[in-house]
Amino acid sequence: MLFKKLEKYEQKPNTISKGTLYIGSVVVENLNEDKERNIRIYLPSNYDGKKKFPVIYMMDGKNLFDKYTSFAGEWGVDEILEERINKGEKSFIVVGIDSSKTDIGRVEEMLPSDENLSYVDDLKGKVTSHIKPLEEFIVTNLKPEIDNLFNTLSDYENTIIAGSSMGGIFAYYMGVKYANIFKLAICFSPAFCLYEENAFKQELNKLNKLNNKFYLLVGDVEYENQFVSLTKFTYEFMKDKAMNVYYKHDLEGIHHESFWNKYFNDALDYLDK
Repeated sequence: MLFKKLEKYEQKPNTISKGTLYIGSVVVENLNEDKERNIRIYLPSNYDGKKKFPVIYMMDGKNLFDKYTSFAGEWGVDEILEERINKGEKSFIVVGIDSSKTDIGRVEEMLPSDENLSYVDDLKGKVTSHIKPLEEFIVTNLKPEIDNLFNTLSDYENTIIAGSSMGGIFAYYMGVKYANIFKLAICFSPAFCLYEENAFKQELNKLNKLNNKFYLLVGDVEYENQFVSLTKFTYEFMKDKAMNVYYKHDLEGIHHESFWNKYFNDALDYLDK
């Protein structure tokens, strides 16, 4: 049993919609801090134990469903899923993975590499990439356990990885490295700008063609436009290589959950396009 404890989320007050949210405690071995984490599992209101559902694995689980647990704002993922049900559209099980309690810990566990970092946020020389324990936990431990406990469509065609900012760059990394597991990587405001531009482009040029899908979102009003350049370059590079990539550039987009909420439904629809 992966979960030390798994129970219905009943914190009061909360902003959970019609579905059922479970919260489970796990230990992620080899993380450099905060090894014990909460996993938040949202079952949509039409989950009846019979029908099987596609699954979205999302980073920063505290920010997804309940404004009372969020450290930056709520995505409103549960409300989006329930609206999809009301419209007769495909719904999903969502597995939210809590991030480290510290800013540096969160960066390090989702940072693909600590080489060629820029001076954005003065991170250069101060952080070490520690991504492997988290990525291996998701693929090797968490996904099989979720498929065992819940009625999931566990195949590649129905599995998504998603996140924003550091979670966005992590989702991109996972979509590239585990292209046979995740059909779609939803990468909202991916923090590509943490890397020196020329080094990032040289690394991207090593990328072979991928057959899975990527949804890239970026806004102009994100830290003085710092997020746009390399996100757009990534899109154009992948498009030139005939990869399945969608790019949305919002001139009024800010670095916040309210912005990501606005496009989450559209990103989910891209799974079947």
